[in-house]
Amino acid sequence: MKKLTLLFLALVVFLMTFASLPLNPPGVKWEQVYNFDKCNVFAMEFYAKNSELMRTMNIRTYYQSDGENFVVKMMAEGRGNGTETVIDKKNEVAIQIIGTGGGATPTYNAGGYRLPSAGDLKMLELVPTQESKQILGYMSYKYTYTYKKIFGEVWLSDRVTLPNDVGVFRACKMAALHNTLSVPGFVMEMTTEDADGGKTLMKTVSLEDDEKYTIDLKGVQMGTALNKVNYYTF
Repeated sequence: MKKLTLLFLALVVFLMTFASLPLNPPGVKWEQVYNFDKCNVFAMEFYAKNSELMRTMNIRTYYQSDGENFVVKMMAEGRGNGTETVIDKKNEVAIQIIGTGGGATPTYNAGGYRLPSAGDLKMLELVPTQESKQILGYMSYKYTYTYKKIFGEVWLSDRVTLPNDVGVFRACKMAALHNTLSVPGFVMEMTTEDADGGKTLMKTVSLEDDEKYTIDLKGVQMGTALNKVNYYTF
């Protein structure tokens, strides 16, 4: 009986140790360190139906001048209210860092992604107008759209050679709802309005700033996802 008890305890210890180890499904891998040297800055402004500014969220996208990886950093007031999402193009994985800011200890998750086929892309149809204006020194052109009960404007520039992955369209999570736009160009500004009068303005504050940023994942406890999701979900 004593041997059986010791065997049972040993088995429990083994299982507890195994359960505490991070689960690494096949194909889910990431780099220990990510370095970035360029930065784009954006802002989201939320307005009530009387045009009163309710709050502003600041967002920075760091990317590589000699690579494809980038990280979207959403900064919110308060301890642990920020989030960061690293897109690793080489390993086809996204790392989410949740609960950053104010010295908080964040949680880490990694999940593989898949690029949708051309037929599976969700496209937002844009209607051209005759309006244009300079935004940060780039000539930009106004388009309008209607999506269900939401309508708004998109200002595109063909003078910016950056992909929208590192622009305000992706930073503000609009790509999750509309994977792509019916018109080519870099999104400089975008607004969404609803039938009740609420409005969100998403705007580019600066582009191509020289700014170094590092994500160090050495020694972190990384949760991992078993299933791949749409690339634009992150």
